[in-house]
Amino acid sequence: MAGLVVGCSVGSSPAAIPATAAPSTAVPTTVAPSTPAPGASSPPTVAPPVDVPTRVLNLGERGSYGVVELDLDAWDVRVDWPQDPEGTDLAEYLEAHPEVAVLTNAGIFSEDLSPGGLLVSDGEELRALNLAEGAGNFHLMPNAVFEVRADGTAAVVESTAYTGAGVEQATQSGPALLLDGEVHPQFTEGSSNTALRSGVGVSPDGRTVYLVITRTYVNLWDFAVMFRDELGVEDALYLDGQISQLWVSGAPDPTPFLGPYAGVIAATPR
Repeated sequence: MAGLVVGCSVGSSPAAIPATAAPSTAVPTTVAPSTPAPGASSPPTVAPPVDVPTRVLNLGERGSYGVVELDLDAWDVRVDWPQDPEGTDLAEYLEAHPEVAVLTNAGIFSEDLSPGGLLVSDGEELRALNLAEGAGNFHLMPNAVFEVRADGTAAVVESTAYTGAGVEQATQSGPALLLDGEVHPQFTEGSSNTALRSGVGVSPDGRTVYLVITRTYVNLWDFAVMFRDELGVEDALYLDGQISQLWVSGAPDPTPFLGPYAGVIAATPR
C-alpha cells in the first residue's frame, strides 16, 4: 500500500536532481540528427532538454534536499489523474505528455490507486475533499490542499478552509508541513522518525511553487523548517514518502519500481 504508509525506495537519492553535479552539468546535450540521404525518411525530432530551475541544499545534519523552483509567470503547473486502474506510471505519463518538463507524484493515495482526497484537474473535481478521521500520514491533522488558481497564483490551504473558488488544479495530502509559517503541532524537533520525503510549498505572494524531494533521510520537523528557513515559504504540504520521485527534463526516465501512483503534479514551460 502506497497511500497511508511510507513505502520502500532504492538508494539515498531518489530525485532526478543529481547528487554530485550542478543541474546544468547533468543535463545531456542533444545533438541534431544528421541530414538523411535522399529518399530516406527523416528521423523523429528530439526536443532538447528544458532548462529547469533546480538546486541542491545540503544542510548537514538537517538533511540534503533537491529543489525545483517554478515561477508561475514562466511555468504552467497542473494536477492530473489519468484514472488508469493499474495506476499512473511516470515514464508512461511522460511518453504521453512529452511537453512536460517536471513531474512528481501528487500526494498520498489509497490501495485502489485512487487519490486519498481532493483532486482537481483543469477545473474539474475528480475526487472530493476528504475530511474523515483515520490513521496514517494523510489523516495527521491538519492536512492541506495544494491549489493553483485561475488568476495565476498558487497556495497551500488547510483542508477545512478550502473553498474551491477559482481553483483550476488541486491535490489534497497530509500532513501540512507549514501553515502561516507555523510547523505542524505534532512534529517534534530532533525526532528519530526519519524517511525520504517529498513536498510542495508556495511563496507568500503565491507566484512561485517549490517542489522538493529529500536526498537523505529526514524527520518531518526538519523538512518543514527547511521550507520556511531556506525557501522563505509560509505554507507547505507533505506529498509522500519513500516511494516518491521528482523528475526533471534531461534526467533518465523515472523508475517503475517505486510506482505506480495515482495523481501527478506536472509542469510545462510557457
